[in-house]
Amino acid sequence: RILLSPVLAGDMRVEDITLHPQEWYAQQGITLHAGDAVVGIDRGRRTVTSARGVTVTYDRLLLATGSVPFVPSVPGTDLAGVTTFRDLDDVARMQAAAGPQRPAVVIGGGLLGLEAATGLAARGMAVTVVHLMDRLMERQLDARAAGLLRDTLVARGIQVRLSAETEALEGENGRVTALRLKGGER
Repeated sequence: RILLSPVLAGDMRVEDITLHPQEWYAQQGITLHAGDAVVGIDRGRRTVTSARGVTVTYDRLLLATGSVPFVPSVPGTDLAGVTTFRDLDDVARMQAAAGPQRPAVVIGGGLLGLEAATGLAARGMAVTVVHLMDRLMERQLDARAAGLLRDTLVARGIQVRLSAETEALEGENGRVTALRLKGGER
């Protein structure tokens, strides 16, 4: 995730953030099963089984489970154009939707939300960050530092709405047309 932002902004390519090409794993004697989720672990037999039905044995097993993005439980998150920002598929969806002066709303003023907002703004989108709390990155920054960060984002053309609770994503024809904030504000 750490290098998704420069890919989203167009400053880097996927190849630039890939640790090793597929061939490297084979040269190291590593069998890589990419894109095939593990669906079963038999600790007694020391095997793992994948969604494609591949079963392999192991000496030691390391579980790298990734993460699950937080999606607010509000109506409309299933509409087209709504995406999370966790992997390269998300970046591809965001890049496909990006366009000069097209509106984009990022819900969440934490680190990943601000990285997404900055990347979309770099692609020319009119970005608004909507954040529930009274300051950006409230877990990492005090009020003064958060204010400086907000000023920097605004200077880059990113609008910031603080203390704004998302109530619903509204849509027509299966696509998002508006964001409704608590109190009916859009």
